[in-house]
Amino acid sequence: MIKRSLILILTLLCSLYTMAQEGVWTFSGKVVDAKTRKALSHVSVTDRNVGTVTNEEGEFTLKLKSEPTAVVFSCLGYRARRLTAAECKALEAEGKAVQMQASSVMLSEVVVKGVDKPRQLVEAAIDKIDVNYPQVPNLLRGFYRETTQKRSRFISVAEGVVDVYKSPYYKSDWRDGVAIFKGRRLLSQRKSDTLAVKLQGGPVLPVHLDVVKNREILLNTEELNNYHITYKGMKQTGEQMAYVIEITPAVVLEYPLYNGRLYIDRETLAFTKIELELDMSNEEKATQSILRKKPVGLRFTPHEMSISIDYKTDNGVTRLNYIRNVIRFRCDWKRKLFKSNFTVISEMVVTDRTEGEQVTSIKVHDTFNRRDNFYDKVIFFNDPNFWGNENIIEPTEDLLDGIEKIKQKLK
Repeated sequence: MIKRSLILILTLLCSLYTMAQEGVWTFSGKVVDAKTRKALSHVSVTDRNVGTVTNEEGEFTLKLKSEPTAVVFSCLGYRARRLTAAECKALEAEGKAVQMQASSVMLSEVVVKGVDKPRQLVEAAIDKIDVNYPQVPNLLRGFYRETTQKRSRFISVAEGVVDVYKSPYYKSDWRDGVAIFKGRRLLSQRKSDTLAVKLQGGPVLPVHLDVVKNREILLNTEELNNYHITYKGMKQTGEQMAYVIEITPAVVLEYPLYNGRLYIDRETLAFTKIELELDMSNEEKATQSILRKKPVGLRFTPHEMSISIDYKTDNGVTRLNYIRNVIRFRCDWKRKLFKSNFTVISEMVVTDRTEGEQVTSIKVHDTFNRRDNFYDKVIFFNDPNFWGNENIIEPTEDLLDGIEKIKQKLK
C-alpha cells in the first residue's frame, strides 16, 4: 500500500556547480542565525513563484528571469526576512551572509486554553484543506536529489529537474504524476560498494509523500485514532505563527506508526510543516514498510526513516514547497564479519510553478513509475554547465568532494 511504503528506489546521478546564464538575475549567498552566526539549512529562498532552499551549509543560488521586487527568506523558528534586489546585490558584493532573527514566543494563558483539545484543532485543519490549498491544477517544476553514503563516503549521487502535475487538493486524481525533464547520475564502481537493495519511491516524493493531499497516510479519522495527540506550544513559521501538535503511537498495529509534529497556521489553520519519523520499535515491521526486496543472504537492519514536508503560503493559498526523506540502515552478509551503515537522502524543492484550468497533466508514457529506477532514466554527466538557468539545491563541500573522488575512481 502506498501509505505504508514511503521510501525511495536507491538510485544515482549527479550534477556539479551551476553557472548562471546571461540575461538571468542571480543572487548567491549564505544564510546564518543573526546571533550565533550558525549556518541555517533548508531555508526557503523565493521571489514568490520561483525559489530554492539553502543546503546543509546554508548556501544557495537563486536564478530569476528578471530582477525581483523582493526576495523572501523563511525558516521554521525564525522571522521571515525580505530583501530588495538592491539589498541582495549589496550583500553579495560585500560577501556578507543573510542574517535571520530567531523568534521567541511568550504564550498567554488564553492561547493555551484555545487548544486544550488538540484533536479538534487537527480535525478543523483537515476540514479546511479544500479551502487553504490549490483548487485548480498545478504544474510544478522541481529540483530533485538523491545521495547514498556508505558510512561517511558518498557512493552515489542522482539529481534531476522534474515536472510534477498535481490536481486540486479537494480530490484524488490518478493523473497526479512526475516526469523527468533532465537529470544526471554518478555511481561508484567499487565492487564493495555494490548494494542490490531497492528502496521505494524515487522522484515521486511530491506525489506520494504530500501528506496533506494524500490524507489516507495520516490526516483522516481512522488513522488519527491510532495516535496520542498533544499540544506543544507555538512556533514562528515564516511570517506567521503556528500551533505545534505532537503525535505519538497509541496502539500497536500490523504496520508501524509515526512519531511526529504537525505545524498548523494560527490564522488560516493550514498545515505549514509536517515532520514524521517511522516508529522503529519493531524492526520487522519497519523493514516491511521500507524495503521492497533484497538479495538472498543480505541482512537489512533499519535505523531511521524520517520525512519532512514544508508548505509555503502566498496570496492566501498554501502550496507544497520542499520535501526531504532520510533513511538510515545497516547491511551485512551472513557469514561475513563486516557490517556497513548506509544513509539515503532524497529531497525535492519546488523551484517554479504554473497553475490554472489550462494546466494539462503529464502524458502517461512520460510519467515516472514509482517502481522505476531513477538511475536508469537519466544520463551520465560531464558538463559543468548542465543545469543552465534551472534553480537547484547547491551541493555541499562534502558532496562535491565525494563527487570528485568517484570521478577519479571512474577515470
